[in-house]
Amino acid sequence: MLTGILNILARKESLSMTQLAQELNSSPRELESALEQMEHMGYIRKEICGQACGAGCSSNECSSHCEGCGFASPETYSFWVLTERGKSLSQG
Repeated sequence: MLTGILNILARKESLSMTQLAQELNSSPRELESALEQMEHMGYIRKEICGQACGAGCSSNECSSHCEGCGFASPETYSFWVLTERGKSLSQG
């Protein structure tokens, strides 16, 4: 399952958790557990967009997803991306 997730993320498609789980013939719960494990191992990282930075935000601490970055939104959404370590293992 882990290599399947890496290969799907390498395609850089927008898939919901349900769609991703279906493509992997897995349950959303199993998928979520695998994603958390892969993040812990350093293969992927979770990005959050639309979230406003806190009052203590400075240019050194900003994740570039704040009000001044053009990503401000009343809603937040998250997505998973491959790290360099993950890219080296994916076939995509």
